[in-house]
Amino acid sequence: MTHLKASLLLLSLSLIAGCSGLQRIKIYAPETFGLSQVTPNLYVEASADKAAQLKIREIMEQAENTIDAAYGSVESHPVVLACVSESCYEAFGEKDTRAKSYGDGHILLSPRGLNWHFLAHEWSHTELHSRLSFMAFWYLPAWFDEGLAVALSEAPEHSEQHWNNLVASNTPRPTRKELYTFKSLSQWYDAVHQYGDDKNMERKAKGEPESYPVYAAAGHELRPWVASVGRQGLLAFITRLNNGEGVETIYYSADKAVK
Repeated sequence: MTHLKASLLLLSLSLIAGCSGLQRIKIYAPETFGLSQVTPNLYVEASADKAAQLKIREIMEQAENTIDAAYGSVESHPVVLACVSESCYEAFGEKDTRAKSYGDGHILLSPRGLNWHFLAHEWSHTELHSRLSFMAFWYLPAWFDEGLAVALSEAPEHSEQHWNNLVASNTPRPTRKELYTFKSLSQWYDAVHQYGDDKNMERKAKGEPESYPVYAAAGHELRPWVASVGRQGLLAFITRLNNGEGVETIYYSADKAVK
């Protein structure tokens, strides 16, 4: 697509989607907005040097290996857009997050998310969604989706050690019962805001430690489950979801073996 065609398409879509929508529509024409294609599925901010491009390619390979290890194969092949500056990330309509996955197979990385952990987290969403039927995806609770991503990606920011630190410092955090109520993305993001997972840029500016109570709670919940059921259990879970069984029925029955 030429720059002119891309610009005309984005202009037309912006009339429908508004300013915020226009920013996110940019993911469909990354070269028009300052990113260069490095591989068929990787676009990197044009200001990145060869060393930075190589590092991001290595990160992408490690993230893919993580997904392959969890599932035994990789069905999703997302288009990754990597920003090396905050201005680039903000130009796509994002700010406080480290990375963002979109339902159409695009993943956007901020400079703070340029490691395999956060790419694997977003790739986990993409891979799981690609394996689910429409109805199974529709009823998939956010706490499971996010918890699985945390467990597979092994990000230190969401680790079991971070959870233990939150417990030791008596930092407010969701209980297991409360976590189960975060079923929709709206409920998940409300919890993220309530517990302050989205306040870490402010904390960093003040010299305070980062805190991720909601993500850490989801990882604390799913980590032992994933370790217990293994690859075959995860694949069986997906099959049963696609066959119409409820998440609670499958998860809680398997969960008994974890406790």
